[in-house]
Amino acid sequence: LVLGVTPELVGAPWPAATRPIAVERSAEVIAALGPRAPASTRALLADWRALPLAAGAIDLVVGDGALTNLRFPDDYRALAAELARVLAPGGRVALRLFAAPAVAEPLDAVAAALAAGAIGSFHALKWRVAMAIQPADRNVAVVDIGRAVEALCGDRAALAARTGWPRAVIDAIASYRGSGLRYSFPTQAEVIAALGDALAVVDIVQPGYELGERCPTVVWARR
Repeated sequence: LVLGVTPELVGAPWPAATRPIAVERSAEVIAALGPRAPASTRALLADWRALPLAAGAIDLVVGDGALTNLRFPDDYRALAAELARVLAPGGRVALRLFAAPAVAEPLDAVAAALAAGAIGSFHALKWRVAMAIQPADRNVAVVDIGRAVEALCGDRAALAARTGWPRAVIDAIASYRGSGLRYSFPTQAEVIAALGDALAVVDIVQPGYELGERCPTVVWARR
């Protein structure tokens, strides 16, 4: 079961016997998947909190930043209960998190890192800003992320020239304007606690790339 239709996940070289099911609540996103998905993939337009699947039908659930699209903590708890319901005995849930640091990073620190050339990519900048400005409830408006990033970056052409970041990647922040969405960035400990009534942690893998400490992949089993 793939939460979202991230091309890297849906189009991954799954074992021959695997039958991926990609679940997304946006018909447009599903339609855009097109030929990137293997022929064995089934795409479902559905709410992750109410999956049209039988109990115990799924051996593996994967998601790349999927929790960020949910409201914390209520949607996290609802999702955990639903995943536990559809997960087969011995099955696993593996989710890469976008998790805020345990000690909040102020926006001034992000600005100083940008000025010092200490941020390696525009995406890293964007997520650091988002986590820095999020309110105490961990749910931050996407439009506010966009405003804060644009205010910090200033002239896009100058930023691209100074950093070497692709201009198209920088310009994509304009898509945040007028968005009604909210993203959530709880800490790793907060995520584990929110899912803990239904799912138990089996393993945590922390990558070595930039912001890897904020992007662990956590593996859960059904309680």
